[in-house]
Amino acid sequence: MPPASTGSRCVGRRVSASPSSRASSRTDSLPSGRKRTERRQGSDPPRPMNTRRPCPWYLLLLCAWMGAATCLGLDWRPGDQGRIARLTVVPTGKTGFALLDAAAHGIRFTNHVAIANAKINNNLLNGAGLAAGDFDGDGWCDLYFCNLGGTNALYRNLGNWRFEDVTLSSGTACPGQASTGAVFADLDGDGRLDLLVSSCGGPVTCFLNLGDGRFANATAASGLAAGDGTTSMALADVDGNGTLDLYVAAYARMSLLRSGGAIATRTVNGRTVATGPGSERIRIVNGRMVELGEPDTLYLNDGKAHFTPVSWTNGAFLNEAGQPLREPPRDLGLSAIFRDIDGDGAPDIYVCNDFDGPDRIWMNDGKGRFRALPRLAMRSGSRFSMNADFADIDRDGFDDFMVADMPSRFHVLRTTQMGAMDGAQRQPGRFLDRPQIRRNTLFLNRGDGSYAEIANHAGVAASDWTWCLAFMDVDLDGYEDLLVATGHAYDIQDFDATEKMERLGRPRSAADARDRLLLFPPLRTPNYIFRNQGDLTFAETGTKWGFDSLQVTHGMVLADLDNDGDLDVVANCLEGPPLLYRNESDRPRVAVRLKGKAPNTKGIGARVRMTGFGLPQTQQLLAGGRYLSADEPLRVFAAGAPTNKLAVEVTWRSGLRTLVREVPADSVLEIDEAGAVAAPPAPVEVARPLFADASALINHRHAENAFDEFRRQPLLPKMLSQSGPGISWHDWDGDGHDDLIIGSGMGGTLSVYRNRGDGTFAAVGDAAYTPKAAADQTGVVGWTPAPGRNGLLVGLSSYEDGTTNVPAALNLQWAPGLAPETTMIPGTASSTGPVAVADVDGDGDLDVFVGGRVVPGRYPEASSSRLFRNHGGQLVEESADRRIFAGVGLVSGAVFGDLDNDGYPELILACEWGPIRVYRNERGQFREVTGELGFERFTGWWNGVATGDLDGDGKLDIVASNWGLNGMYEASESKPLQLFHGDFDRDEFVDLLEAEYEGDKVYPRRDLYVLGAVFPGLRDIYATHRAFGEATLGQITKAMHWETKAVRATTLASMAFLNRGSTFQPSLLPREAQFAPAFAVCVADFDGDGRQDVFLGQNLFALAPDTPRLDAGRGLLLRGNGRGGFDALSAGQSGLEIHGEQRGAAFADYDGDGRMDLAVTQNGGQTYLYHNQGAIPGLRVRLKGSPGNPTGIGAQIRPGNGAVLGPVVEVQAGSGYWSQNSAVAILPAVVPGSHVEVRWPGGRVTRTSVPAGAKTVDIAIGQ
Repeated sequence: MPPASTGSRCVGRRVSASPSSRASSRTDSLPSGRKRTERRQGSDPPRPMNTRRPCPWYLLLLCAWMGAATCLGLDWRPGDQGRIARLTVVPTGKTGFALLDAAAHGIRFTNHVAIANAKINNNLLNGAGLAAGDFDGDGWCDLYFCNLGGTNALYRNLGNWRFEDVTLSSGTACPGQASTGAVFADLDGDGRLDLLVSSCGGPVTCFLNLGDGRFANATAASGLAAGDGTTSMALADVDGNGTLDLYVAAYARMSLLRSGGAIATRTVNGRTVATGPGSERIRIVNGRMVELGEPDTLYLNDGKAHFTPVSWTNGAFLNEAGQPLREPPRDLGLSAIFRDIDGDGAPDIYVCNDFDGPDRIWMNDGKGRFRALPRLAMRSGSRFSMNADFADIDRDGFDDFMVADMPSRFHVLRTTQMGAMDGAQRQPGRFLDRPQIRRNTLFLNRGDGSYAEIANHAGVAASDWTWCLAFMDVDLDGYEDLLVATGHAYDIQDFDATEKMERLGRPRSAADARDRLLLFPPLRTPNYIFRNQGDLTFAETGTKWGFDSLQVTHGMVLADLDNDGDLDVVANCLEGPPLLYRNESDRPRVAVRLKGKAPNTKGIGARVRMTGFGLPQTQQLLAGGRYLSADEPLRVFAAGAPTNKLAVEVTWRSGLRTLVREVPADSVLEIDEAGAVAAPPAPVEVARPLFADASALINHRHAENAFDEFRRQPLLPKMLSQSGPGISWHDWDGDGHDDLIIGSGMGGTLSVYRNRGDGTFAAVGDAAYTPKAAADQTGVVGWTPAPGRNGLLVGLSSYEDGTTNVPAALNLQWAPGLAPETTMIPGTASSTGPVAVADVDGDGDLDVFVGGRVVPGRYPEASSSRLFRNHGGQLVEESADRRIFAGVGLVSGAVFGDLDNDGYPELILACEWGPIRVYRNERGQFREVTGELGFERFTGWWNGVATGDLDGDGKLDIVASNWGLNGMYEASESKPLQLFHGDFDRDEFVDLLEAEYEGDKVYPRRDLYVLGAVFPGLRDIYATHRAFGEATLGQITKAMHWETKAVRATTLASMAFLNRGSTFQPSLLPREAQFAPAFAVCVADFDGDGRQDVFLGQNLFALAPDTPRLDAGRGLLLRGNGRGGFDALSAGQSGLEIHGEQRGAAFADYDGDGRMDLAVTQNGGQTYLYHNQGAIPGLRVRLKGSPGNPTGIGAQIRPGNGAVLGPVVEVQAGSGYWSQNSAVAILPAVVPGSHVEVRWPGGRVTRTSVPAGAKTVDIAIGQ
């Protein structure tokens, strides 16, 4: 590379603003009632004088004579594969933007919409956008603004932040067109940027650049003279022929229902249908009128700016099943973006649709044929989708994306606007749909064509009424941040205004209906920046970084307006001047422009990858795709240190590649496609997954019936009736092979699958062993109730019945040659959850713990659990145990585990609204030591719990599943999640008030619309939704004279706790474990490397009807590192892919090959059986214990080689979530001289040598 030029820019000394334009402040009331100080636009903050080289006097004179735009451009020098311009950037420690006075810099423009027009056509309030691009080729990026109520404006950039209005001379005014969006692009391949302008009811105007500052209106010849309500546009080469094709999103030229339109209906064949004008855009769904939009259009470009529309129904567009569409989608399209979503080099399409129409994601086959994204690739979508943008937010090489919606960040607005979803009862087992959520959605690319939705985890689920968003690395740290433009002329979601209109009755006329728009209050919310913290979380920094204007902001573009190599921001606002932001960040950067082969002269669609600083950074060159707007075709990358040398690789749309090495920091590159060469073939890695799906061997599906528990407690945050089933591996028939037992929902039957011993199963049809479920079955455990007898314990839930008539558990026993006998463990007020078995007192027989999950109708009050001692085959609850476990809490998971290696198992409980509780076993007597061990401060929504030696030190550690960090709730020690409760209406059922923090104040989470339906008295005290939204929870309970109690959770993360003897060291499981609620927990060495791994069963759909389901999990395998840490395996690595609500899970080596297989249940869905095909085979160890405990439940097994012992494995009956693993342990593959050490229940230790070549060893207690 040549040395940097010493005259790369001329920047004169900044002149101080006149007194009339100096900084002044104003205060604007935010919806929360707080005051925000915003700098007026007449107060340009001075840029530090030493950030650029001063311009010599003679060059200033030359500039004055020639014009600044000619003089102050970049100083280009020839470079490798193109040219380069060096930048001089002096560190100043600043990050963010300075808001400039647009008018003072020559931009005198306002997007104006007359209220009379807006009342007639609400669609005009959707705003207008702008486009950025160097239309005259002078090296300075120019700006074009759209106007819905007047003429558009083109501003030529003169350099040094001065702009000139050249609208009239350029011929681009579009008078009377109601222009919505714009994009600069080279449509005819002549190297000049042409201009496209969309409109509300007018044409898509096509301006061809004549090269002399003028444009020719070629709309009629272009084929774009449509009259629909077109919005955003995007261009890309969809068919690989080199030309830029065009996708135009369409909303509707006129709003119908929202503008007071009256639609006639009639009945046809028993169905109500719309008739008359506009009826083609109306559908009646479930008695509700739904307004449709106008079809979008994909146009193919012949390379000469002549466009041909592509038919929706001729096979160019296919549905998920690969079938041609029958009709064009009639969605309300707001924006569309081309992006190579799947990394195959071809541009795919993402279309954001408003209201009921789902977003459309069209995957390109590379030849311009599109197929809808597979249904399970995205599990949900935003309901009011405005705009989408893509970025590799975690720098793993895969593009993630975010979709903008409308939820507020302010409590008072959340309680005066509509909720998260349309309330609807969910069907158990249904997960193939893609529900719409009324919030932002952020989709993390898993790298296999599917996405996990993580907006809540990332902290970006709410950003108020968002029109445009843009990923951009503001602080140049290598991670792209998120810019958000918000606001609306009227808050048409406001409940108070809606109720006022309802009180007014039916409109007297169309004019009256339209006037009611004015009843809605204005919606002035700040714009935001969310800083990417590099860990899949974002922190809002808009005010700190100077980006928090309260203007109603619609279109927004990124462009380098001052040629300093970073991206400035410009936005088009409604009834206000544009926002002109100068980027103040001073960190090293590399900016990249492309010079593509004609006709794609800007390299649109190319992927640019930069390495040399941190993780690789990748971006794509796009044309259009912003909301009604289009960026300058330039990409900026963080360069790290000023001395760094970077490598930039461009993969062009043609598939050719250009690599530029030794790129200095603080430079601008223009890379020419002329030197591109064929890219080396990418290595094809076909890794064999660890597990293979063997579910067909059992073909089981859990039965679950819908139950409306909200009639009893209408404000429950989640459903407790869809919690099962559990699953157990147990030698049911005593033939030495593990059989599979699966619980059922009420009305189904217990399922038993007999292991034939050859790797296959046979369903047991004998009703004596598979009784019909009179209630939902919960925990399932196989055990030995007495010497010579076999048995099953099956928990029974009384939650739906709501009485004590339902037994706590079914106790099914049998002996060889005798018919099974069924007894019942009597029920109590507490509905049963987990069941666990162990020899708690060292007397050689097995005792039983039955966990109390909940008291029906009394959630979240504590339930009671019970411990039954085995006295000669009889289960007896002793008074001391009754006292210990009375009111212990909402027990969701239970496991016995010998935490202190004394031969007596401790009892560990996972409690909702409580901690992980630990009861120390002191030679058969239990004492709670939760606080002593450090668990007391970790109160959560714990679901499952398991033990394992995660760090190989011979002590059992604990793994517990929790709600996760990707839900709507947040919890910390300083601001815990709180649920206030009490019988407020004296109906014997517990009433609930969920709480949330805003600042240091606590408010009710739910709004007056919901709470007022349950507690009508609230409406007598709070006449408006706003008044209720401004009231704290304490004020509300005082006004209502409610006496409340509260339960609290301080953590929602799934965690591991490492046993340090006198305490446990907490650590969060990897981030993928936090993407969804987890239930099942299995700890085993699944890959055979001698280290304990963890499987988590994930997802929860059984939530309140207005709450989005939590579905970002697919079952997760965490590979242990032997030190207590884990790495998450992808579905491709693990072979596990389960999309429903996973509940119980258990492992066993069912085919005797020395590898742990896995079975996973789903509520209302298929049970998955996974055969382990990839692990290193290990040594199978079978214990032969006492007659009352023949499988050695509670024994601890360790492999040994000399004095070195490996991780401990404990035989357990009941663990994780309502499940039981096999009693056959698998240890790492043996080496000569190995032995197995066993600590038996009661503390006796034996050591057994392993014969050479042995695959299985049987060890007896007296051996």
